[in-house]
Amino acid sequence: MTDSAAKQPTIAVITGSGGIKTFAAMALFEFLDEASIKPDLLIGCSGGAIMAALRATGYTPAQMYDLIPKLLKRELFSKIDYRVLLGIPRLPFGKFDFSCGIIKPERLRAIYRQLFGDTRLEELMTPTLLQVTDFHTGESFSLDHGLLADAVYASGASYPALPPLQIDGRWLVDGGFSSPVPMLEAIKRNIDVIIALSIETRLDAEPKSFSDMFNYGQSLCANQLIKNQMATAISLHHYEIVQVNVRFNRPVEFWDIEAVPFVLETGRKAVEAKKEEILSAINNFPGVF
Repeated sequence: MTDSAAKQPTIAVITGSGGIKTFAAMALFEFLDEASIKPDLLIGCSGGAIMAALRATGYTPAQMYDLIPKLLKRELFSKIDYRVLLGIPRLPFGKFDFSCGIIKPERLRAIYRQLFGDTRLEELMTPTLLQVTDFHTGESFSLDHGLLADAVYASGASYPALPPLQIDGRWLVDGGFSSPVPMLEAIKRNIDVIIALSIETRLDAEPKSFSDMFNYGQSLCANQLIKNQMATAISLHHYEIVQVNVRFNRPVEFWDIEAVPFVLETGRKAVEAKKEEILSAINNFPGVF
């Protein structure tokens, strides 16, 4: 290895939580390919875990786009566990505890198994971390080993809609509950340039349904967590963090396939605004000749 190669910055690409809106990451991957930028670390959270996993297993942005009809089937989220619904008001024959969710996850998990098979996190060519939350302790941490399909599910298990998944003796739920854009995971690993794609949804629209209210609450918490954790990350990091903040002016349902062009266009605008900053952070790294 030459001296100049040894002094190249290490690069992490983080794709944060945000449901279908995380498909905006395809625009970032397109730019990275065009600029021949190869990350040393991928980190994904919740919906962003799907994008990180697809990227780590070699899917191109075009191939990801072709997968959208499979990933956005409404029926993936339509199989309701009525025992759980009965269990909420404690009606007879109902059951509601931390091992259950309102939506039965079998169809969703089957899709992940089709996409990733028996691939394990520790086998990926690009080191990849998927963010989760310990249901019992609230601890935020990243999975770096085990079946990729299981880790992707756990990272997006938005309880109580989806049930937690037990891995290594811990019940795990959506990483977005504790760290929607897990920049601290990259900082702990001494990464030089951190490119963090975050999703922000405007909160000035009045919720008109249960679904709107649920999304509003999720976005409210995520937006505040991202701001607070970004401030902490900047104060701790030794070089450059480039936040690609993709801001949506309306809620987007996870299964809303008609919204995909809007998602991609919003993502491309956000990436376009940050291209020069990303290139500058890499090209001006101290010691690069």
